[in-house]
Formats: sequence, C-alpha cells, structure tokens
Amino acid sequence: MAENIYLAVVLAFAIWSFWSQRLRTDVTAMLVLLSLILPWPHPDGQWSAVLTPEQGFSGFGSSAVVMIASMFVLAGAIVQTGAAEAIGMKLLRRVADSEWRLQLAVLLFATLSSMFINDTTVVMILMPLVVSICKEKKLSPSRYLMFAAYGSLLGGQWTLIGTRSNIIISDYLRQETGEGIGFFAFTPLAAVVFVFSAVVMMFLARKILPSSNTALSGELMKEFLTEVDVPEDSPAIGSRLYEVEAFQRDRLAAIAILRNSKRVPVTVQLRGNDVIIVRGTVERIAELIKSSDFRVVEETKLNVETLESADLKTVEAVLPLHSRYAGYMVRQLPFSRAYDVTVIGMSRHGKQLKAPLNETRLEFGDSLLFLGSAEDIARLRENQDFLALEEQSFPAIGRRKAWLVLSLLVSVIVLAVTGLLAPNISIPAAAMAAVMLGGISWRGAYEAIDWPTLILLGGMISFGHALDETGAAAQIATLTVDVFSGVSPVILLGGILLVAIIFTQIIENAAVAIIVAPIAYQVAQATGMDVYPIMVALAVCISAGFSTPVSHESTILVMGPGQYEFKHYFLIGGVLAIITWVVSTLVAPLLWNIA
Repeated sequence: MAENIYLAVVLAFAIWSFWSQRLRTDVTAMLVLLSLILPWPHPDGQWSAVLTPEQGFSGFGSSAVVMIASMFVLAGAIVQTGAAEAIGMKLLRRVADSEWRLQLAVLLFATLSSMFINDTTVVMILMPLVVSICKEKKLSPSRYLMFAAYGSLLGGQWTLIGTRSNIIISDYLRQETGEGIGFFAFTPLAAVVFVFSAVVMMFLARKILPSSNTALSGELMKEFLTEVDVPEDSPAIGSRLYEVEAFQRDRLAAIAILRNSKRVPVTVQLRGNDVIIVRGTVERIAELIKSSDFRVVEETKLNVETLESADLKTVEAVLPLHSRYAGYMVRQLPFSRAYDVTVIGMSRHGKQLKAPLNETRLEFGDSLLFLGSAEDIARLRENQDFLALEEQSFPAIGRRKAWLVLSLLVSVIVLAVTGLLAPNISIPAAAMAAVMLGGISWRGAYEAIDWPTLILLGGMISFGHALDETGAAAQIATLTVDVFSGVSPVILLGGILLVAIIFTQIIENAAVAIIVAPIAYQVAQATGMDVYPIMVALAVCISAGFSTPVSHESTILVMGPGQYEFKHYFLIGGVLAIITWVVSTLVAPLLWNIA
C-alpha cells in the first residue's frame, strides 16, 4: 500500500511538471527514474527502493528507444536529401491559387508524410514551405499552418512508425505476449478517424482560424533605423559597442558597423569615421542625439528599401521543443558574437511582446526576428536550436540520395508486412544503412536524434516497470473492473480511451503511453477482453493531442508563426479529440471482436 501511495505521488509530480513545463521533460523523466531507484523509508522502518538500479535504467536499453532513435535518423536522412521539400513545394505551388485546395493539400501532405516520417519533422519541413508560399502569394500563414500540425498528428496514427507512442505500446505488448502490433494494424481505425477529422478541418476550422496577414516583421516597421558616425574625437573610439552606455540595457540595438563602406562585426573596437546602423524607438534615438560619442547622420523607416540598401535581411525563427535556449534571456545569448545577427523582434503565442527584448526569457514556441547579412543568416539556419522559416532552411546533401533513403524506408515496410524481419531489427538496420551509404553523415545522424526525447522515454519506461513490479497496475485494473462491473465491453473500452484522451492533451503522448498501457493491459486481462484491439485503439487516442498547444511539439511549433491563441486549439482541436475518442470507441469493436 505504501508503495502505491508513493507511486501516486511520483505520478502526480510528473503530470504537474509536464503540464506546467517548470522543468524540462527530460529532467522530469530523470527525476521520476531516480525517485524509483533511491531507497526511502517504509512504515516498517526499512529503507528500500521501488526498483533496482538495473530495472530502473533498463528503459534506455529497450528496443522501443532504439527504434525511435533509428526513426529520427531515417527522418533526418529524408530531410537532408531534400526529397520531402521538393515534392511538397511542387504540390503546394500547384494548388496555391485556391485557399481550400491549398489547405487540403497541406493536410494531406502532412498526413501522408507522417505515416512514415516523425510527425514533428514533418511540421519542421512544411512550415518553411507554407510560409514561403504564403509570402509569394500574399496569403496569411495562419490559414494553413494548423492544417500542417493536425495533419502530422493524424498521420502518425496510421502506422507503427508514425509516432513514438505507437512504437512504445507495440513494444510493451510484445514484452507481455511475445507479439507486437502489426505495421498497418492501426490503419483501418486511423483512416476512419482521419475522414471525420478532415471534414471538421475543412468546414469548421476554416471558419475559426484567424485570417490576419500581419507578419511579425510588419509590426516592427514602427521602429527606426538610424545611421550614426563615430567622430574622430569621439570618446567611444577604442571601445566596443557593448561597453558603451547608450547600447546597454536594451536602449539601442546595433545592427551593423560599416567601415570604409564594408560591413565588419559589431564586436570590433570602434574607429573614427565608422558608421553604425542603429535600431531603436524615437525616444531612444533622441537620447543618442544628445550624446557626444556619436553624430546622427540620417533617420529612415525600417522598411524593405532600407534593409536592401544596407545589404541586410530578416529571418523569423521559432524555438522548437527542447531548444537549449529556452529559459535564457535574450541578452544572455551570444547572437551578435556567434552569428553577427541582431534580434529585432519577438512574438509569443502570436502576439508581439511589449517588455524589453533583452530582459525577456525565451520559451518553447517563441518567434524571434533576426536581422543580419545573407551569410550570417545562412549560418544561423544551421543552428539546431532554431527553426528558420525559410524555404531553404534544411540543407540538402544531394537529391540523388533521396531514392536511396526512400528505398530503405520501403524495405522496412515490406519486411514488417511480410514478417521476414521484425521492425525492432529492420528499423535500426535501415538507419545504419542510410549512414553507411551516404544518405546522412554521422554528424547529421547524431544531430537528427532528439536526445531529450530518448531521455524522456528511458526515464519514464521505469515508471511503467514500477506499475507492473509493484502490482499497482493490476490493482487499478481490479478496482476499475469492480466499479464498472456489469457494463458492456464497449463502455469499458470508452472509459479507458477517455482517460488516455484527457491525459494526452496535457502531457507528452509518449509518457501517456508508458503510464496507461500497463493499466489497459491489466484491465483487458481481468475482464477477458481481447487485448490487441484495445491497445490499437489506445495508441490512436494517445496520438490525439489536439486541444492544447503544449501537448505536442507539432502544435506548439506553429503557434507563434500562425498567431494562434489557446482558443483556436481548444475549439478546433477539442472537436478532433472528441471525434477520435468516439470513433475509436465505436469503430474498434466493429473492426475487431473485443469481447
């Protein structure tokens, strides 16, 4: 009993931490793991742990973690070759003259791609393409990016490798019964969910989504660009800009230094006759005019002509989930020194912040607007902690390798369907082949892996072991059966799936799979229901994190660029979540005999 209470406390902490995002998800998972292997006092006075260290750390060696890491590598190879981008851009350009056709194309492309490519990767591929098309056609990205996010989640429901929660549940079932879930076993149920969801997206979502065409950069046109000379007798000569009071505490931002008409890094020591391009409000520029350090030459609006004349470009970039920059203030990050670019704007949840930029702590999903030369922007795009919303944000290493990588992916599918080789062997083998044959470099393979996600999985799998080892899952199942005794199997199935649907709106779907799968399995065992269809329906529902932006990387990535608010996710995604739950509850018994 004491262990069950202890597990309940650990679970409550994990859910709170995942929901509040006070701690990184991988940190939370490691704290959960440590809480299970550290001895603690029991009522009888003995000190013992829930799990042994070997049991606790066994999750990092599970086949599910290896398979998911391998899928990250294969997805990275597809991105590196540029195959998905080339196909996606051709498709979107053909239908860009019609809003509903472009929305449907984005939804279909995201869904089809996510069947075989990591869902978050699909969104990271599509976002720059959609923004580029919208820029060309003068369209609002807000009308299309939500289709990419929800399409990626819907597509992940279709196949074993569509999303990590499918792999986790299949691997759990294989450990318990010796047989996992088939590669396309999810497809019939996921297809029905998709049809109903697509109808909702095309009729309901199109009425709810915002249509504002105001870009982040457009809001910043209210700022001024000013050129200032450094007089030959200026006290600032020999100093660096960050040492000059006028450029401290977010008073003014130095965009560039021109020396003899050539651009030099903003970190150099100032010389006489240097020209500094400065960005600031009217009030800040007025303060600069009073300074004897500089001489104001010209004031112009920060517009396209000014940027082109200074040989500068802007790029909007989003902080993806697990970015190492989250939690830091803008002034603490070495953008100007490392990349020679300047942050000139920031947006959160689709709204421009009014607090000083340099004093604002970054959060996942924030959009930053950078200003710099084309070369500096290109170097910034290589930083994995940002997703630059540019068409060429993913470097291609050779389109001829695309067929190689796609062939490896097809081979995984064929081997799984025919039963010649299990996915937990064929997927790592295909990932290794992609590296060995040049589809992706070794460095690119390591960078493609989302390491915080693997730590999350390895850490939380220990909690699933604890539910089994302590008998807590069996006890919860027995209590559930007693409470719902006499109800039909369909109602009991609906209750299990409802718990999964609710949980997956607030915490990571992988964590939900690890927590709920053992309980669902024990409920099936206790009632004599067929566990296979229950686990398939459970996997489909766990992938339905539609109604909040924080439930999945795909939804949080589009929030800033799409200028979405929580109400958009709640109104549209809430309906999609309910549809997934109802369809799974009613259709699963028709596809399989669950009793």
